[in-house]
Amino acid sequence: MGYSKRILDLLATSLVLMACLPGSLHTLFADVVVVTESIQESSLVPFEKILPPAVNDDATSGNWAIVRGKPDSNSAPLSVLHDGKLPSNEDSPSENFFFAPGTAVGCIALDLGQATELSEVVTYSWHSGSRGPQVFAIYASTGEHPDFRWNQLDQDAELSRLGWTRIADVDTRDRRNVGGQHASHISDTSGSLGRFRYLLFEVQPTENDDRFGNTFFSEIDVVARGSIPLERLKLPEIQSLRFSTADGQFDFTIDSTAAPELAAWSESELKPVILEWYPRIVSLFPSDGFQAPDKVRFRYLPSDKMNGIPAYAQGATISMNAGWMSKEIDREARGAIVHEMVHVVQSYQGRRQRGLRRMPTPGWIVEGVPDYVRWFLYEPETKGAFLSKAARAKAKHDASYRVSANFIDWVVRNYDSDGTLLQKLNATAREGRYSSDTWRELTGRTEEELATAWKAE
Repeated sequence: MGYSKRILDLLATSLVLMACLPGSLHTLFADVVVVTESIQESSLVPFEKILPPAVNDDATSGNWAIVRGKPDSNSAPLSVLHDGKLPSNEDSPSENFFFAPGTAVGCIALDLGQATELSEVVTYSWHSGSRGPQVFAIYASTGEHPDFRWNQLDQDAELSRLGWTRIADVDTRDRRNVGGQHASHISDTSGSLGRFRYLLFEVQPTENDDRFGNTFFSEIDVVARGSIPLERLKLPEIQSLRFSTADGQFDFTIDSTAAPELAAWSESELKPVILEWYPRIVSLFPSDGFQAPDKVRFRYLPSDKMNGIPAYAQGATISMNAGWMSKEIDREARGAIVHEMVHVVQSYQGRRQRGLRRMPTPGWIVEGVPDYVRWFLYEPETKGAFLSKAARAKAKHDASYRVSANFIDWVVRNYDSDGTLLQKLNATAREGRYSSDTWRELTGRTEEELATAWKAE
């Protein structure tokens, strides 16, 4: 039963450290310390404790290999893990490495070229959803085991029997926040993790609700003890505007780092629109048990990162095409953001929750409702969704965007006696109950009958 004083002292030290940093520090062995951090920001910002990636760490010149699992077809090659860069935004598959959907365990191996005394290993990831956190175990090896093959791994092989030593476990998940920027820092209280030539990262999915819980890994740094001075990635200086509604119910951030020329316009022109219309949109679309996001982020992205899209909403983040917005500040810029704020409040993604039988909402409803709010409530004077009699006769009510907005407006004006039609339509879509019968339930007429009458008016 006797434990040495050394072991008891190390165990006590480990417990004290874990008590001081709940949820941010984990240990596998007494001397190995894993610190994790996460940031809920829509732009790159520095972590409080973990430094930005190094551009000249020892992993840069190493050889990398996938030894278990397959990369996603949209994943970047392994080279992104050691290029000294971070993604330009929170959902950039081409700037991250990640395993294919459904991968239960994926393994990445690194050959440093020679036995090296390691001081730290640092990992970075970034995604707005469940692909943001990291869950993995790290192993190391000298390569001296007779059955060792650094770039080959049998599907059912036990790593310990092949000469791999488990160094640490990493789990950056936070129940309060799913996505965001995540980082882990693995080190040893002695200053050395050991002398090894090979490292292996055994990666697990972050959730099992769907098949898409595979981490977006952005960068992995491996630092040798006493190596040359590290050159760190310089993060852009963040330029953002933060504000809240008068009652404190909603908080907003406009990140103009990628478009400093739009900072003044954002404060004088866009901010008032957000303050007035986001709460108004929330009040337009209530439903049982639903709470709209109370923190919404707006960010400008360079035009080449937007693929020609003026703006889009993902979760509670709205991305804006800096080039397009600059050209449209006196025309369509504000209305486009109103449209995207409706998407934030719609929250139709809930229909994909595992285990629930939910009907997909047609795209013309998804886009028609925001355009209705934009063209008929926010800026009706522009008549942006107006259709002449001849144009309407040829139009299809489910053509989406402005045309569908015109149809929805006609139905509201003719069949919404109690002023709740739009609210009920949105609730059925949000809850995954939408079908073509929804229109009969709301108006007493079928979708086809309404469309025919609308075209004929």
